[in-house]
Amino acid sequence: MKLIKICLAAIPCLVLAGCNGGSQKVTGNMENAVARQYLETVTYPDGNYEETAIDGFDTLKTSFRKDQPAPLVIHWDNDGSWNYQFLVVTTDKKMQDTLFCQSLEGLADSACVFNLVPDRTYWFRINGGKGKKVKLVTKGTLTAEGPLRMIRTDALHNVRDMGGWKTADGKTLRYGLLFRGGQMNRQDLPSAMDIDLMTRQLGIKADVDLRWDSELNGGTPDDPSDDLYYTPLGEGVEYAHMPVNLYDPGNADKAQWNKMLTFVMDHVIAGKPCYIHCAAGADRTGTTCFLLEGLLGVPEQSLSQEYELTSFSTYGRRRRNESVAYKNLVTYILNCEGETIRDKVENYITGYVGIPKEKVEAFRKAMLK
Repeated sequence: MKLIKICLAAIPCLVLAGCNGGSQKVTGNMENAVARQYLETVTYPDGNYEETAIDGFDTLKTSFRKDQPAPLVIHWDNDGSWNYQFLVVTTDKKMQDTLFCQSLEGLADSACVFNLVPDRTYWFRINGGKGKKVKLVTKGTLTAEGPLRMIRTDALHNVRDMGGWKTADGKTLRYGLLFRGGQMNRQDLPSAMDIDLMTRQLGIKADVDLRWDSELNGGTPDDPSDDLYYTPLGEGVEYAHMPVNLYDPGNADKAQWNKMLTFVMDHVIAGKPCYIHCAAGADRTGTTCFLLEGLLGVPEQSLSQEYELTSFSTYGRRRRNESVAYKNLVTYILNCEGETIRDKVENYITGYVGIPKEKVEAFRKAMLK
């Protein structure tokens, strides 16, 4: 068995019960603490895009990348008798549905777990081995807290689940159906661990690529070696190259946007998770997510915060008051017919873009709880 060194940093975010060889309950907030502080303390007035507060937060330091979550940390006593150890995390109590298995060093006495769905119970066990003999070291449950679900990857950036946002009428966007992030097959190539994470753990079924043809290196859709027209996630993931413009809904290509949004909605309705990305997962992706989340009823302040969260990634600051293009997007939507931003986005989507209202309602039913 290949041994993989993992994070052993102690993070003060867990509650433990039980002892070595017994059963533990490991709970804690997996949110990036800086991002959570930003979300909890910043307020923006609706309709006023002259202010931003992101600058005071994106320069703060963390012990890990700021576009990634904090871990849940499992601890156990290690008497040094193990040549190797391994962690198994499952989604069922009988431990038959394995989410992932992680190799540990023989002397390890802690393990970090990432990317769990908040408020869902998982089961784990840690086994120690010496030669062919394997023995249970400890076991228990894992429960993550905190609604913001950033995704930890090896090589990708700015990846997060769009679930967890509250709507103006008190509903919540479901986790695990829509993911957003940066490109996967240009500068940032996913590792084997990333591919396993996205296809098996996150269950992504569609790679929605918003990048333009001008970003090609001379390839074509018929050339499988081209670095744009394919998904590195493998044959089990449907690839959809659907380039769109950004921040300019009044001059948007209606057919282009109809095709892309219909594709995403149909997959969500069918329970097939989508990964939506452009190059940085910021602007074209940000426009798409603004429309989808606005359609679901996410309020104006949260839409601004979702846009600015990209500032915690390697792709640089996105300020709601500095980007003329972002302000133009919001201004256009706010001038659409309707009482609320949810109604205004719906009128834009059904009227200008031409998506049937019945599909919008089915999308909402699939995404909201």
